[in-house]
Amino acid sequence: MKNSDSAEVESLKNDILRGNLSIQNILHKIQEPDIAESDVVVLNSEYRSEFKRLKHCIDEFEKVAKDEDEDGDLAEDVNLFKNQLTSLQSAFRKANVQCQLTVSMKNKAELFYSNPEEMEVRSRQTKSKEELIKMSTNVTANLRNISQSMASVLEQNRGTLEVLAQSSNMVCDNQDEFKVMGSALITTKKLVSRFGRRETTDLILIILALAAFFAACVYVIQKRMF
Repeated sequence: MKNSDSAEVESLKNDILRGNLSIQNILHKIQEPDIAESDVVVLNSEYRSEFKRLKHCIDEFEKVAKDEDEDGDLAEDVNLFKNQLTSLQSAFRKANVQCQLTVSMKNKAELFYSNPEEMEVRSRQTKSKEELIKMSTNVTANLRNISQSMASVLEQNRGTLEVLAQSSNMVCDNQDEFKVMGSALITTKKLVSRFGRRETTDLILIILALAAFFAACVYVIQKRMF
């Protein structure tokens, strides 16, 4: 491998290492117990940006490894980086799930503390494990229903888009037909105008011919009489 290629490989490795550390730091912040919902949104956006940048670096590294590494020494590094990418994605999903649970529990606790009377009543009641499981099942069922409703709405929107596309095609076809009919009407109008002019010309010629004929008749009669 050439020195320039080796320098490029090292630079890509450093970029991948920095990207990995940056994502690890973001995941650590997401898992903090006192995180706010607004911070979760910001951190998720930062993660997607860093993950995209890291994936690009790994793709570039793989490309260099295929083009320049004749001995295949970098193949293990490529596999390692890809596995790290998969692990980071899995860790991000788990961190988000845990973060959502933490935020949800925090919001519930704040809601309970904001109403002392309700907190006192709830403190006297104990919920059994079966009730918690039932609540979780209901939430899951509600989420499933919402997902099905969204899928139905998307399907309806897809059908509407198809109808609009067909209508647009029909409008385009009608426009083409109107253009053809317009051209035919213009041509017909020109022909009618031409025939009208020709009829006028023929009428004038007939009148002139009749005038010449009568003039000739008068001339002949005059010659015979005088």
